[in-house]
Amino acid sequence: MAHPRKSREHDSTNGATSGGRNDNDATAGSIDTRVLGLVNAAYTVGETLHLLSIGRTSLYAAVKRGGLKHVKFGKKTLFYAADLASFLIKLKRLSATDAHHAGNASSTSKSIERS
Repeated sequence: MAHPRKSREHDSTNGATSGGRNDNDATAGSIDTRVLGLVNAAYTVGETLHLLSIGRTSLYAAVKRGGLKHVKFGKKTLFYAADLASFLIKLKRLSATDAHHAGNASSTSKSIERS
């Protein structure tokens, strides 16, 4: 006889709740995390701080802005390696864009000075 309780769907994180993670995120799925030296599936806050070489305040600011996703497993906060890799790639793109804009701004200011 079937059990009267509702059936629940479980994900591969054993009931971990998502902190805004979209499992259909194409960028996170296509990144080989090993290329960035990420060998674990997920990292704790302390491990993430060490990996990113940033402070706790900066880490939680990135989470609050939505730039870095997290999951909760009980009281523990975890960061998936794919999300860390995606975050690092976004930072690299932003840095490249900022450098490009800074280069254009300096060349524009030089042409103004010459006028």
